[in-house]
Parts: sequence; structure tokens; C-alpha cells
Amino acid sequence: SGAPAHALSASGVGALSSDAHMRVRTPFRCSPHPCEYEIAFVSDVEGDLDYFNRWVAGSRCVAYTGSDEAALTLTHARAYFVYGGDVPDHGRGSEQLLRLLVGLKRAFPRRVALLVGNRDLNKLRLTSECAPSDLARPHWSIPAPHWDPSAPTLSQHLEQVAAARGGGATAESCDCAAERLRWMYDNTLGCPATFEARRAELAALRSVGSATGDNGGGGGGGG
Repeated sequence: SGAPAHALSASGVGALSSDAHMRVRTPFRCSPHPCEYEIAFVSDVEGDLDYFNRWVAGSRCVAYTGSDEAALTLTHARAYFVYGGDVPDHGRGSEQLLRLLVGLKRAFPRRVALLVGNRDLNKLRLTSECAPSDLARPHWSIPAPHWDPSAPTLSQHLEQVAAARGGGATAESCDCAAERLRWMYDNTLGCPATFEARRAELAALRSVGSATGDNGGGGGGGG
């Protein structure tokens, strides 16, 4: 499964290689021998947990602490790890990957660096646009993304959903937090597969058959 990923090679900083490790020799004047560190680097996993697991299996610096693959550790005292950004979106392991990376950072705060990419940063808007105050805004007052003239407005999205549901459904009756989130993912964040991938992952993590597609409430004043 092919989320793009990059690695620093053992031969030099900035070189790209499947090796995924870099050896850094730092001489200290007080010692006749250089001090050697080993840095593991991976990036752009984008929720593809199977890919990440294969990367860990080949890593000299990072390993799982047990067979359940519930936590990561650094394999030796001079191992360091850098994640280059873009944790979520395309695969069905975004939340699990986030938990693993944050857990490793908490365990080794001075030897683990987690960088953020565009797919991480653009999710910050969800904290405001999915807040109750913003969900209370009428759907017709929310414009389409200005950077994509072909994208539908939220109202147009809800009208399409209502038409697909039938049975007298309207844009107002379909307006809820989940459909607003789906509209954002599909039409404003460039990741149309993310909503269903996240729903499947959360259902698996919660050990239920499926996660529901809405929050049971109306929007446009209800959310």
C-alpha cells in the first residue's frame, strides 16, 4: 500500500533512501573517540498503518514494545526518531498512528521530534468549524472554499444528500455535524476518502459493527 514515505540514508544528510536511518558522528574534543548517534526518519504515512508497521519492522532505532503493537520504544540509548509530518488521511490507521507517535514522544521527549505537515495543520480548523457556535450558523451562510471555484457550497452538498436519501428529506433535516465534517473533508481539505476511513477506524477501535453517519441532530441552528 503506497502512501509516499521518505527516509534519510546512512550516507548523508538529505539523501533519500529506503534505509530510513542516518548515522551522525559528532566529535568531542574531550574524547579521542567520536560519539555516534543513529537517527530514524519517516514521513507522509497518512494513516497507512500497515506501511508504518513494515517500516518499524525494518528499523534499527524504533520497535514495538510487545506483540500487540500497542506502544513504541527506542531500541538503544543513542537512538533518535524524527517524524516528518502528515500523519492522517488516506489510510484507516490515522488515530492509532497518532497515539503511537505521541506515546513515543512522551516516553522519550528529548530524543523524539514530531514535525507537522500540511495534512496535520489543516485539521486545526476543525476545532473552530466543528464547535457548537459555528455549527449553529445557518448552512446557507457558509460559502464554498474560495480556492476551489468548482467545489459545492455546504447548502449544495446538503441538497445532494437530501436527494439521495429521499423520503421528503431536506437540506435542513440533513444538516448535522457529521455532514458538515464530510463536506469539509470531501470539498475543502482534499481528502474525500477520509470520512469513511475514519468512521471504519473508530468503529474498529470501539469494537462496534459500524459508526453512525450523523449525530442525530439537525443543523443550521442545531448542529
